[in-house]
Amino acid sequence: MQAQLLWLVATCVAASHAARLLAILPTNTRSHYAMYGKIVEELVRRQHQVTVITHFPMKNPPPNVEEISLAGTIPEITNNLTKQEQSLKPDFVRNLEQIMEECVNACDVVSRIPAVKSLLSSKVTYDMIIVEVFGSECFLPLGQRFQAPVVGLLSSVPLPWVNEQLGNPEATAYVPAYMMSYGQRMNVIERFVNTIAVLWAKILYKHKSQVPSQVIADRLFGPGPKLETLAQNYSLVLSNSHFSINEVRPLVPTLVEVGGLHLDDSQTLSNELKKFLDLSTEGVIYWSFGSMSRIETIPSQKLSQIFEVLSELNQMVLVKMNRGMLARNLTVPDNVYAMDWIPQFATLCHPNIKLFISHGGLLGTQEAVACGVPMLSVPLYADQALNARAMNDRGVALTVMLRDSTSQTWRSALHQLLRNPKYKENALKLRDVFLDRPLPPLETGIYWIEYVLRHKGAAHLRSPALDLSSAEYLLLDVVALSLAVALMTIFILHKLFRYICTRCITWWPKEKLVFEKRLFRRNISVFLCLLWKYKIKAN
Repeated sequence: MQAQLLWLVATCVAASHAARLLAILPTNTRSHYAMYGKIVEELVRRQHQVTVITHFPMKNPPPNVEEISLAGTIPEITNNLTKQEQSLKPDFVRNLEQIMEECVNACDVVSRIPAVKSLLSSKVTYDMIIVEVFGSECFLPLGQRFQAPVVGLLSSVPLPWVNEQLGNPEATAYVPAYMMSYGQRMNVIERFVNTIAVLWAKILYKHKSQVPSQVIADRLFGPGPKLETLAQNYSLVLSNSHFSINEVRPLVPTLVEVGGLHLDDSQTLSNELKKFLDLSTEGVIYWSFGSMSRIETIPSQKLSQIFEVLSELNQMVLVKMNRGMLARNLTVPDNVYAMDWIPQFATLCHPNIKLFISHGGLLGTQEAVACGVPMLSVPLYADQALNARAMNDRGVALTVMLRDSTSQTWRSALHQLLRNPKYKENALKLRDVFLDRPLPPLETGIYWIEYVLRHKGAAHLRSPALDLSSAEYLLLDVVALSLAVALMTIFILHKLFRYICTRCITWWPKEKLVFEKRLFRRNISVFLCLLWKYKIKAN
């Protein structure tokens, strides 16, 4: 009955006229497209006419889909992030710069493709533009070009510059910045660093992304409104986050959390993999660093230490790894089973999976949470340290830093996670909280997209904070006015008091004035004596 009722509600809220949508997704990262692709597929299933500009075209697109394929224009981002870099820059600065550089480069390449240029000069009309929100906003002028509302898709928690664009409060006192490994309960030093990190991220975005993106946009669309102005007119941004596993934060109506939207119940295990998992009665440890990091590129000495610890375990270890890329002097333990590709969500939800060794990517973290699996996080890049800290604080994970780890570090963490039942218990509780929602995340995202369509851009969702100056938003004008009123009041009272005192002294007879002074002194002496007497008695 409960499932039927949920289906009925989802069907009702989805009711909307078919619209023509343009989705431009320039970043060629499979992990990001796992979220974006789900939204596109659901919009297509609901009979909207969708034009998609993507690096990952459908194999057999239905009639209501028109695709402009970007496949092959940019090498897929599968960076060997396991290779630790030495730099004087803080990791979060270096990572931000790298992300912005990649996103701006993707925009530049896509903007030069003839099919994209011809689309801009066509007479076709669109009811909505869907763009990726991350490291560049060079395609925001599409909204003005087609006179259509713009919806953004964000594959991470809300970013500092996105908060600013939507008028969403930063709340740096308790919301850790993207790429910082802080929890929600920070001491004064952490709050100071956290605030500086947010401000620095915005400055970096301005100079490393908005400035070069503006050049691309001007070349593609011609002179027009600045990107920072257009970015304040998003009708909606769907964020791949959720308060149960990320941060509790204030949200304006324009920003909607849909964390877990990519979860795919239709995934199946191959016969080989299913047999391996079913027969591993002692349990299986699943190890994957996602699509952007290769386990094979971990330095040989470090990887040898990890293999040595894994060989001591009773459990089998399933690893997403290409054994042919390993150094020849490395010996893979007998209990390690490597595969080039593994259906992650289906694997994590298998009952014999005991632990997930992860790089802390948000999508993988959400999958592990949804399956109730404890984690050993090894953050390498971007927001992974932030995600790892969030899981640690919820009692479902431990963290190992690859650069500083030793055999004993790995051994201790693995033994704690496998032997202490509290991690599994906490993981099951977190799973229940994460999945308990009025609507599934995909239904939630589609509802709000169609809400914007029904209400012609839903301008009423826009925060009034965007129309305030910095001084007004921070109430500096109110503080200044309050100080002015207080100072004026003090000044008037001071003048009034002086005037009254002067008049009283002038009118009061000299003899009476001397008498009043003596009487006053006597009363003060009596009062002090009484005060001293009662003070002694009280003691």
